[in-house]
Amino acid sequence: MLLRLVLFVLIAIASLDGYAQKDLQSAQKEIALFNYSKAIELLQKTLKNSKGNAACEATLLLADCYRMQNDAANACIWYKKAIGNDYQGKTHKTPETEVFYHYAQVLRTLGEYQEARKFFLTYDSLDQSQSRGRFYAACCDSAIRWQTATPEFKISNMKPLNSLQSEFGPVPYHKGIIFASDRVVDDHENKKYGWTGNNYLNLFFTEPVDPEDLTGDFNKPGISTDIPHTEWHEGPVTFNSTFNLVFINQTQLNRDKGKKDTGRIRTHLLKIFASDLIGGKWSKPEPFFLNSDDYSVGHPALSPDGNTICFVSDMPGGYGETDIWICRKEGNGWSKPVNAGPEINTAGKEMFPFLAGNGDLFFASDGLPGFGGLDLFVARIKDNQWIIPRNLGLPVNSSYDDFSLVFLKDTLSGMFSSNRPGGSGNDDLYSFRKIRVAKKSPPEVISQVPVTIHMDTLKINKTYRLENIFYNFDKWDIREDAKPSLDNLVKIMMEYPVSVELGSHTDCRGTGEYNLLLSQRRAESAVQYIISCGISGTRITAKGYGETQLLNRCNCENGSVCSEKEHQYNRRTEFKIIKVTSVIQK
Repeated sequence: MLLRLVLFVLIAIASLDGYAQKDLQSAQKEIALFNYSKAIELLQKTLKNSKGNAACEATLLLADCYRMQNDAANACIWYKKAIGNDYQGKTHKTPETEVFYHYAQVLRTLGEYQEARKFFLTYDSLDQSQSRGRFYAACCDSAIRWQTATPEFKISNMKPLNSLQSEFGPVPYHKGIIFASDRVVDDHENKKYGWTGNNYLNLFFTEPVDPEDLTGDFNKPGISTDIPHTEWHEGPVTFNSTFNLVFINQTQLNRDKGKKDTGRIRTHLLKIFASDLIGGKWSKPEPFFLNSDDYSVGHPALSPDGNTICFVSDMPGGYGETDIWICRKEGNGWSKPVNAGPEINTAGKEMFPFLAGNGDLFFASDGLPGFGGLDLFVARIKDNQWIIPRNLGLPVNSSYDDFSLVFLKDTLSGMFSSNRPGGSGNDDLYSFRKIRVAKKSPPEVISQVPVTIHMDTLKINKTYRLENIFYNFDKWDIREDAKPSLDNLVKIMMEYPVSVELGSHTDCRGTGEYNLLLSQRRAESAVQYIISCGISGTRITAKGYGETQLLNRCNCENGSVCSEKEHQYNRRTEFKIIKVTSVIQK
């Protein structure tokens, strides 16, 4: 009897293991098709019926699925379980290094910066071939400091516009706004998007209760029927100023059964289509000339004059996962796309561009220093070159995803989207209004006291003096009074993906050849100090200028007689940003 019972239990366990393996394999297939909602169901079943490696694998895959759905809270729970599993057993697998990185990112999204910093550094210690662990650890330090800054904006949740699902991509349209949402349109609708488990995106239109207030109360939104649409995702959109031209973001399904690329069984590609308003009706949407079946082109944004279009793409030639690209109007067509460049684009994701009337570019990025997830940034262009983007700060940004910003009637108020807690659903619409003008730090001098410096005041290839970096006569070692100013430069380089040339200068005493050698040694000494503080040596170079760039009348060849203080003024160290590097360096 006992033997039969034991055999029955063993058979039952074997059957459960078989079902668990089948569910796990099915989940992996759904993940390959980006059907994360279905995969989550299968993985939860797997965990009920399995132990050992199958359970470990299911735990990690479940964490990945929640992360892909932007569900940081659940992703955090399952990554913590994955890391805490007993992987030391003989039959258990060691967690992949990337697990620590993803766990740190979801901790950062949840605002748990100290804990996130710890796991970013753990990840860095496990994989020293890259620097993103150190970079995001520094971002955690920055986010903690930035929380004390005075906010520039006041925000408010646009509750009448939001649902239990997602709303994003608001743009002005005649007397109201149009935005994208995957909210329920028809209770009998049973066609769901496998990634989220929600409906496909549709465009919705609404008008404000007060026609003069586009950030106040709104009437109940209704699905927009005049803009051409398909059965898949629609939105966001962008219009010209007269509302007779629209560019529509649509999602196209590209089924690749692995014949061309075994890693892309089925992909969801973004494409852009344009439609003209002719005789009161929108024309059949025409594909944008850059649409492709090999990469995405989406998130269109027209400039107010209609002569420039920005968009997002992962086409070849970019700097990261998705980049912002720009085309100019040329006759009846558009110019070749130009990448917005390394000042804007990083190794991460740049998304949802918006061009303001004054030429400022607003966009979302997860590759620039921020609070977590996607943060909103503004970049200004001067002399045909983008100035390094500035984070818009709290409360517009949060540790969650903040994106899709647009100004409405002026440059003081508008809307954006965020999936931060406290909203009605996943991504909610928020209004913002500027409440003060941020003060900029002086552009030419960096104080010896470590302070926050707004990077929009610093320009590429422009020289900035580091105050109080002095050297004793004929010496090149770093004095104690020089370290605070160098520490400030270290903080800038920790927070921003810039590469720097550090230049050193001598006074006129001594031969020109000797002074060049002395200044080079001084520059190298300062660079070595900065490297010792954790900055990669690939991001900073030393340049000695000798006595070739004197700042005062103390030119020994002219017989000038100067005080020691005047000579010391020429014994200085300066820096200039020579390029904006990729956030993630190999």
